[in-house]
Amino acid sequence: MNDKKMENEKRETLISVKNLHKSFGKLNVLQGVNVEIRKGDVVAVIGPSGCGKSTFLRCLNLLEMPTAGEILLDGEYVFKNERIYLKQKMKELQVLKKYGQFDETAAAEYEKTEAEYNALRESEKQIEKTATKQVNLHRQKIGMVFQQFNLFPHLTVLKNITLAPMKLKNMPEKEATEKAMALLKKIGLEDKANVYPATLSGGQKQRIAIVRALAMEPEVMLFDEPTSALDPEMVGEVLKVMTELANEGMTMVVVTHEMGFAKEVASRIIFMNEGVIKEENSPKEFFENPKDERLKEFLSKIL
Repeated sequence: MNDKKMENEKRETLISVKNLHKSFGKLNVLQGVNVEIRKGDVVAVIGPSGCGKSTFLRCLNLLEMPTAGEILLDGEYVFKNERIYLKQKMKELQVLKKYGQFDETAAAEYEKTEAEYNALRESEKQIEKTATKQVNLHRQKIGMVFQQFNLFPHLTVLKNITLAPMKLKNMPEKEATEKAMALLKKIGLEDKANVYPATLSGGQKQRIAIVRALAMEPEVMLFDEPTSALDPEMVGEVLKVMTELANEGMTMVVVTHEMGFAKEVASRIIFMNEGVIKEENSPKEFFENPKDERLKEFLSKIL
């Protein structure tokens, strides 16, 4: 094990995801995602369209409620539901009963499964109760930047940035304004503080969106294809801000099609397909020595 890998494994785990599933009706988008994100990680998530990348991000901050699995932030559960599988097993055994195939073995299996389900339900209900109370605090720890900026068009740039810290963290207006102006200066847009989003370019809007998320002082930043809605000439200015954040030690999970950014800035790259993580590795190994056949095909088309 090399020194860098040992150093990575010593770092504190910030987010732990186990057996994460998300279904929309009969469509199973996530089918068992397992990953640990450590403090200071820059994790690039790539994969074909429709493979579950954006849904995975939205589940991390509970914009989408997962169907099953577990998510821990700072060692505390923010979501846990494994009893759903036991409930499904009970339903399958009940079908056997309906069709007269419920023998002694099936009856014993049902009784055992029901006991496990009831015990798990009690413990998970307590976790859900606590997690529900803490959901807003959880979201404050995780900043998110979307494809389409999502700035409030009726508010100035400054008001867009100060709104959440003042409302959610009860930050005094003077302090919120000072922090916002410092962040705007950092990205070279302090002169845009009192203009409205409609007057900004796409690249400027996305940089403001990043600053708005940073104003909440999150522990981790999630980026959902932050450059996909931008003209090519504006992509660089957004990636520059993200690179600076990474260099400062911000923990980041970035869904992206920007392979140059993934190769140069990410500490790890994840390839998702069919709702699961097919491969996870350092940028060098990921691009130079891919193992998964679907990843090889994917890279051959985009590089």
